[in-house]
Amino acid sequence: MSKDVNKIKNTIYKKIEELNDETVLQMLEEAVTAYSSSSRKDILEELNPEQQKRLNESIKQADEGKTISDEEVKQKAKEWLSK
Repeated sequence: MSKDVNKIKNTIYKKIEELNDETVLQMLEEAVTAYSSSSRKDILEELNPEQQKRLNESIKQADEGKTISDEEVKQKAKEWLSK
C-alpha cells in the first residue's frame, strides 16, 4: 500500500473520530459498505425484467441515433409545465 493511500486513510480516520452526528456516521457506514469489494453488486442485477427490457430498448434507441438533446428535453418540459 502506498504512502498516499495510508495518508488518506489516516485523514479519514481522524475526521471520523471528530464526528458525533449519528446520521452522518450511518451514511458513511452505508457508503463504505456499498463500496466495499466484498459486498459490491452490479446494479444491473438489481433490475427487474421490465426494467432490464426498458434499459435495453433505450440502449438500442441511442445506438440508432434516436436521441434528443438535453436542451430539447428542457424545452419540452417547460412547455409541458406551462400547460
